[in-house]
Amino acid sequence: MICWQEGGSEPIYLCESHNKELAPLSDVRTVTAQSAHGDSPAKIVDRTQTPEVPGTKPNGSAASEALGSLADTKVGRALKDPSVRSPVRDLTYGNSAKALVDEAIWNMATGDCEAYRTALRQGKPAAEAARAAGGQLAMVHRKISDYTLKLEAVLSESRAIINVGEAIDKPLEHTVLEIISNSTMSDLEKDVAIQQLGALQEWVKHGLPGDITPLEANRVIRTIGDRLNWGGSTDVSEELKPAYRALYDSLKSALRAAVPEAQNLDERLTNLYAAKSDLENPLTTKELHPMTA
Repeated sequence: MICWQEGGSEPIYLCESHNKELAPLSDVRTVTAQSAHGDSPAKIVDRTQTPEVPGTKPNGSAASEALGSLADTKVGRALKDPSVRSPVRDLTYGNSAKALVDEAIWNMATGDCEAYRTALRQGKPAAEAARAAGGQLAMVHRKISDYTLKLEAVLSESRAIINVGEAIDKPLEHTVLEIISNSTMSDLEKDVAIQQLGALQEWVKHGLPGDITPLEANRVIRTIGDRLNWGGSTDVSEELKPAYRALYDSLKSALRAAVPEAQNLDERLTNLYAAKSDLENPLTTKELHPMTA
């Protein structure tokens, strides 16, 4: 359902209830096919064709009603009106729509961002400011706190060790080699890029020993996620984003290999951070996450 709503073009199978829910939409074609068990027909929703209904035109309000309370959220508004869709999110850093569904908060109001902004300006902690905003914003902040405690408890029990050279230095060294071999870059551009990567490496490794615990690795991952605004708008240059992505993926893979039982908690927390980024989008990135490195 989510993939289809976000613009998927492939046919999908729906149960009877979802078929009725989406029937009013103008780009839905229903084909009846016998199910594998022969008991009830299966429905295929295909957005590749638009049914022709003489004398009628698609009704925008009917589509909104079919989507229900989801239209009150930022995700719903983007689906209903493509002109208000935010820039494409980098799903490397989490899926905000999946978070709203997994945590069963997709049908809540977004929350009062102005109240959130005001509370932050008054010096209140982000969690308290989110409670003042209410809605999804408050719930996302609360669940981030809950999942963080659960994840860190699991990671603290692990005796695994993650090698900094493999998880941090190696992906950055690979990026440096790619820059050196890039025939489209001048020597000056290469020097600047390599210096930027050196600064990134120093920033990430600050205070870290040769080996780190899963808990320490997780905190580095969260720091990188914050720097990249969890896939949303950020001040990080487009040229450096691939290096950040490689670094993030490397640490993420190392963490999940070291503590596989933490993967579900980690995924849900990551998606919640992405949802938090989307919900805070009306507030400027610099105001919420000032860059200090």
